[in-house]
Amino acid sequence: MKKHILYLFFLLLPFPLLAQLRDNTWVVGYPGPPDRFGTTVFTFYNGNLRMESKPDNYIDFEDNNSAISTDKGELLAYFNGFYVGDKTFNWMKNGERFNKQIIEGVYYLSDDDLPQGSLFLPWPGHSDSLLLLYHSQGYVFDASGDPLDLTSLDLTFAIVDMMGNNGKGEVVQKAIPLLKDTVQYGRLTAAKHANGRDWWILVQEVYQNRFYRILLDTQGFHVVGSQEVPIVLRDGFGQAVFSPDGSKFASYNGIRVDEGYLYLFDFDRCTGLLSNAREHQYTKGYVSGGLSVSSNSCFMYLSLRDTIFQYDLQAPDVWASRQMIDYYNGFGDPFPAAFYQGQIGPDRRIYITATNSTQYMHVIEKPDGKGRACQFRQHGLKLPHLYYASVPNFPNYRLGPLDGSPCDTLGLDNVPVAWYRYEQDTLDPLAVAFTDLSYYEPAEWYWDFGDGSLLSRDTSPAHVFPDKGQYKVCLTVRNQYGTHTHCKTLYLGVSAQDNPVLQAQIQVSPNPFSERLAVALSAPELRGAAFRLFDATGRLVREMGLEYGINEVEAGELAKGLYFWAVEKKGERVKSGKMVKM
Repeated sequence: MKKHILYLFFLLLPFPLLAQLRDNTWVVGYPGPPDRFGTTVFTFYNGNLRMESKPDNYIDFEDNNSAISTDKGELLAYFNGFYVGDKTFNWMKNGERFNKQIIEGVYYLSDDDLPQGSLFLPWPGHSDSLLLLYHSQGYVFDASGDPLDLTSLDLTFAIVDMMGNNGKGEVVQKAIPLLKDTVQYGRLTAAKHANGRDWWILVQEVYQNRFYRILLDTQGFHVVGSQEVPIVLRDGFGQAVFSPDGSKFASYNGIRVDEGYLYLFDFDRCTGLLSNAREHQYTKGYVSGGLSVSSNSCFMYLSLRDTIFQYDLQAPDVWASRQMIDYYNGFGDPFPAAFYQGQIGPDRRIYITATNSTQYMHVIEKPDGKGRACQFRQHGLKLPHLYYASVPNFPNYRLGPLDGSPCDTLGLDNVPVAWYRYEQDTLDPLAVAFTDLSYYEPAEWYWDFGDGSLLSRDTSPAHVFPDKGQYKVCLTVRNQYGTHTHCKTLYLGVSAQDNPVLQAQIQVSPNPFSERLAVALSAPELRGAAFRLFDATGRLVREMGLEYGINEVEAGELAKGLYFWAVEKKGERVKSGKMVKM
């Protein structure tokens, strides 16, 4: 059997002391033979994605996937429909046996194939406690006894004590009834209350025009009422989403290959009420579909298996604003990687999963851009392992109070937090594009590029630096409630020996190695570099060009002993080291 390889992609860099990175850690993957299966962990500490492989860890995620981190971004818990896992990637104490049959032959309490079938929320006022919402699943039967449709019997929750089990966490209660009714299948999501602390959850009664309004506050969950909307929602298979600013609620319900429905509402964060109901029917709907919204809350993306659509949520006629962004090009590895669920990341990119087992996700690089300016990349992100369909289900944890509203009653203010990411141009290392990731409603932006140039007041500027060197780039954001500054040191065009950031973005593992080794590049500007492996006599035994991401080097035929490696770009040695073949 081949020795498992530990890939580390996008090496963890020191990260700023930011708050509300509760969606920082994503976990995907499922079990299988060790050559392609394992667990992939995403993190976004420094504003850009880092992937870590856990080849010996087999967590089984399908459609149902939720997770939560501390407000500084450290993993607390995850859930796959069967059990709760802890920060050590093991079962949490009392976290197993969630998949309980509650009606023989019909309903199961939680399962792994419910898209958005679970959701973690911090319990307001209880800093050491998490609440996990989760659905049952089952079938509605017709008069002859044949399964007619999937639905959920009720809504339940669990309480997690994060201080339990020596700080690893403990599920102290589970299967607590919250809502008893036949309700929507999956599509659990939440939006911050206008007070900036509590949470709203909307749950649709199946085949009806009624939504239950659920409030989470310091006392726990409350079903505060229900609301009838002027359209009857067809229940199906899909995804629901609140816009990041909490002003819109949308749901896609796929019924069959020739029928699907997209619903859009305005949402009142004070009352939890919906208004301005709109419905759009698709004659090419597909059963599966995903929804996501850009960070500026202007554009909604619908992923319908073979097509990505964009809608302008600010347009007078939202349906008429629809633009086709791209068609699925047929790519598959090993199965067709068509479009499915979407989730916006802390880096403000939108990641879209595939409908099958694959190592690839699709990426919308700039979702705030209109039309093709959103820069959609099919199968644009390669993972170290196969995953199946899922992406973690997160609300927007970085939404503050609705300042000045009647419900802004807690004295909280949107004091802005500065944060950004950057990418160097692959052809010109002195040309850098900056992307603002700041939150809590900044109103003014000030970029100091550290090169003596004038300050930029753009939200996400591009800048060409005058010469090679080190530059301390600081972003300051401001609004009526406060100011915050975030700085990073950029190493541009300097020798690799003087560029610790670039050095950290190359990793060769494992050491010692056996059958294979992996070369991971986490910086796009390293694309096209060359990897060379030499034996102890200096003889070149392996050579290959490198791509952005994970590159595998076959080494099974090499003799045991000491080897030296080097990564070079345009004739310059970027990084080198030595390894042992066992």
